[in-house]
Amino acid sequence: MISSQTALAADTLRHISETERGERARRAAAGALVLRASAGDADEFGMRRAAAEVAGLEKSAEKTILLRILRVLEDGGSAIRLAPALVSYACELERTRRLPEADAAVSLALVMDAGSCETALHAARLARKLGDRERALALYCAARDLDARDGAIARLAEVGEAVVSEDAAAKLTRAIRRSLRAGDGEAAAVGLEERATLRRRAGDLPGAARDLVLAAARFPEAVDRARVAHALAGALLARGDTDGAHEALLSVLDWGDAPQQDHARTRLHTLARDLGDQVGMRRWRSFKRPPLVSMSAYRPRQASGSAAPRLQRWREALGHPA
Repeated sequence: MISSQTALAADTLRHISETERGERARRAAAGALVLRASAGDADEFGMRRAAAEVAGLEKSAEKTILLRILRVLEDGGSAIRLAPALVSYACELERTRRLPEADAAVSLALVMDAGSCETALHAARLARKLGDRERALALYCAARDLDARDGAIARLAEVGEAVVSEDAAAKLTRAIRRSLRAGDGEAAAVGLEERATLRRRAGDLPGAARDLVLAAARFPEAVDRARVAHALAGALLARGDTDGAHEALLSVLDWGDAPQQDHARTRLHTLARDLGDQVGMRRWRSFKRPPLVSMSAYRPRQASGSAAPRLQRWREALGHPA
């Protein structure tokens, strides 16, 4: 079973290496060779070839993880030892938006360690992002069942299961309440963020903004707060609340990592330009190439009853990360 899944995962990456160009193709080719070696039947030449391909990649977190997988293989590592490294590889691929490669890696990790609720949760999230609703639902249920302690993984799996189920909003509300009763602020924050997405899609912008504010307050990690603040800025701009969006983007500068902060500055510059704010344009102007495109506000205007004063108090109450 492991050998067949290894071959399938390696073939997925090999196909991508043959159909894509540039750095993605080179990375997929190296990953395919490493995954092929993970079957345990690679000869010395196969291991050397995989090592050479990985060594030729540009310096990156992905290269470091692939080298770690090769070291585990050279030490005769078991499937249980390989599975966490493959999950790390899948997470890095997901972070760089290469979802098919990430899905192949995490599926292999799940076969190697079928009892891991964490791996099942990762696999479920990727299946959902790839639009495979039925597989995502099955994997979320598996992750929940595998968490024998009915702990944090089970609560996160319940949130994911609600998202891909019928009547998602009601099920998300129940999952959020259960997480809050269990004292699990992070799972509740994930549920609130997902419910905000549903509400915005349904046109309930005030409800979406409230959920995002509550989610940011409950996330323990600053980068998660910054991600939510970016989404909050978008919801407020859709309402025409440019002052509130400005305040939300300032919070990203407090909490975000470097890419999140760069994108916030780009959005602040775009907002100042659309409003004719010359001082703001000079303040937020950057000569660096923006990592993401910042779209103009739709019909930018000063909304009555702006959320900006409340958001300023909220930002000050949450404070700066340590």
